[in-house]
Formats: sequence, structure tokens, C-alpha cells
Amino acid sequence: MKHTLAGAAALVLSAVALAAPSASAAVTGIAVAPGLTLGTHDYGTGCSYTVTATVDDDTQRVYFFEEGQGPTGFADAAPVDGTATVTWTPSRTATTYIYAVQPGWSEILRYPVDIGTGINLGSACVAP
Repeated sequence: MKHTLAGAAALVLSAVALAAPSASAAVTGIAVAPGLTLGTHDYGTGCSYTVTATVDDDTQRVYFFEEGQGPTGFADAAPVDGTATVTWTPSRTATTYIYAVQPGWSEILRYPVDIGTGINLGSACVAP
């Protein structure tokens, strides 16, 4: 009887594992490098920053957008070795979010950003 119950349990668990939907591509992390920004804000309009998303699927492009832009966003990139990197230039002053998503995944990660009016000095940005 023990072997029969154990065998039946293993068979049921195997069937459940086979019936489970396959995992979709997912963004597992997002970061925005602040660069050299001086002032009360971390980021400034007119200045550029590196946005990096880590993913668990290199076969799907990553789409990046600011809150309110919609999924067409400001950039997209093909990940390499689990990382997709793009350049972002803030479009407006606000405390808002940067999002990253891969197609077929309902969860979208976001990263908070505080954007001021930027003065691009080339190697630095002033965002008072």
C-alpha cells in the first residue's frame, strides 16, 4: 500500500508539473545610473543617463518608458547575458518612474526618479 500511494503521488505531481504553464520572459531588476548630477534632483532634463534592466530571457527585447509614455517608450534593447542597457534623456521635470518590460509578461518593474530642469555641462549635469 505504501508503494502504491507513493507512486500515485509521484504520478500526480508529475502531471501537475507538466500541466503548469511555461515561464514567460521577465525583467528581474532595473536601475538608473545617476551620472554626475549636481543640485537638488538626481536627474536633469537635457542630460543623459544609463538605464539597465536585468532579465531572465535573452530572446525577448526589453522596452523602457517613463510613466505616462506608454509601452512604446523612449528605447528598447536586445538583452545580452541577462542585461539590457539603454540611454535615457528625461523628457520632463517630475518625480516619476522609469519602467522596463518584456513582451508576454504582465508584471512591469519600475524605478523611481526625481527629475529637475537640467543644465548639461558635458561631463556633468546641474539639476537645481
